[in-house]
Amino acid sequence: MEHWVDQRVLIEIVARSKHTRPQEIIAARRVRLPRESRGSGDLSASKRIGRLLKELGITDDLAPESKLPEARMPRITVQKPREGYCHPITKRDIKQLLLFFGERSYYGVREISLSQLPAAHAADGRLFGRLYIPGRIVLYEQAIPPWYLSGSLDREELEALSRAGATVEQSDDGMRCVIHWTGKDLQNFFLFDVLMHEIGHHLHQQFKAKRTAQVLRTRDHEISARLFANKCRIAFLESTETDA
Repeated sequence: MEHWVDQRVLIEIVARSKHTRPQEIIAARRVRLPRESRGSGDLSASKRIGRLLKELGITDDLAPESKLPEARMPRITVQKPREGYCHPITKRDIKQLLLFFGERSYYGVREISLSQLPAAHAADGRLFGRLYIPGRIVLYEQAIPPWYLSGSLDREELEALSRAGATVEQSDDGMRCVIHWTGKDLQNFFLFDVLMHEIGHHLHQQFKAKRTAQVLRTRDHEISARLFANKCRIAFLESTETDA
């Protein structure tokens, strides 16, 4: 009996997808792990993030998939936003995105928090999220759109906002600007340009076995995290369009 189960497990590994698993394998896993989420252990999801990491030169040789313990979904906490503010994404949005990319996308992430803005940044409007090493990501509340900001945006900020679907109006004197969002565009901006951007930073640290020491220069870290977030956006949106 044990030999038969081993053969079925080999078939499961070759298949690489929960959707092609034999019913006996699905039933056996459900009996052992009745509360497991549908996407957990999906090898095809894990391969997505593996390809993106490899394209960016981030290798996980120090912790190959076959030797990793089963990753638990990070703890997700939500702090109620203040009046006039909102969280652009929900706890459910975060879970769905992480399940799509698989366990390797959140390996080592301990907590993701939807939090209020620190008092020092409440009037700034340019703090979206931050990685606290090791493994804690904080995503901050934002003013309900439109956003009214003092000063002007630099080229990289304008490109990031425009790419995410925002419409930016800047005054002629460069002293103020207004940023307009649709709900879906703001949601995607936070999922990819904020959450997956910070996860990109985290994965560089995680797979280089540097939990507390920065492994790249700040500018290189930013470039790599930005590329990673863009690739995640493309992969996710293309998959969504295909499913539709």
